[in-house]
Amino acid sequence: MHQKLALFDIDKTIIDKDSMVSFLFYGFRKKPTSFHLLILAGLYSVLYRLNLVSAEFAKSAFFGFMKYMDDRDLKHFYNTKLKPHIYTQALKELSFRKQEGCHILLVTASPIAYMKYFEEIHEVDGVIGTELLFEKGHYTGTINGKNCKGEEKVSRIKSYLKEKKITADYNNSCAYSDSLSDMPMLNLVKQKYMINSNHAAGCEVLTWNN
Repeated sequence: MHQKLALFDIDKTIIDKDSMVSFLFYGFRKKPTSFHLLILAGLYSVLYRLNLVSAEFAKSAFFGFMKYMDDRDLKHFYNTKLKPHIYTQALKELSFRKQEGCHILLVTASPIAYMKYFEEIHEVDGVIGTELLFEKGHYTGTINGKNCKGEEKVSRIKSYLKEKKITADYNNSCAYSDSLSDMPMLNLVKQKYMINSNHAAGCEVLTWNN
């Protein structure tokens, strides 16, 4: 039997903010003596926009504070900075799709190190995110593998389904995002939704707010 899927981006789709920026300032408040990491993140962001460095290299600067944190810190970040910003409409949509019998998968370019806690939402079956190296009991800021964005999201989804022995019913599945960069994921399914976006690109636009 084929399984219906409900695929969701997280940043500005499930939550109303960019988690990476929030994490950068959360890390700075925890370790203010590492102010240079804020400067590096800004510098590498500019270099990335100028196509002078890779996305993986630029994003690693945002996660330099990881080395000062353990799982308790990362869960605290989720509970205090991300969980309160979950769209009410997103929770309703998750519940609706679960009642429809969908396997619900959140797929994000942000690090699984803290995005994994979204699995605490009852309806969520799995979370896929960018992997970071884990050394000496702590995550580092270095990305392990590829940035989970664009076509890489599709590759990771298919690997997840293969591992779970799930045969997807894409024609009766749905996907949600706020960004055109997620079109490869959205194009996997028949029902496509853009959240709070001016660029429909063949998708139905939904307006969510808190």
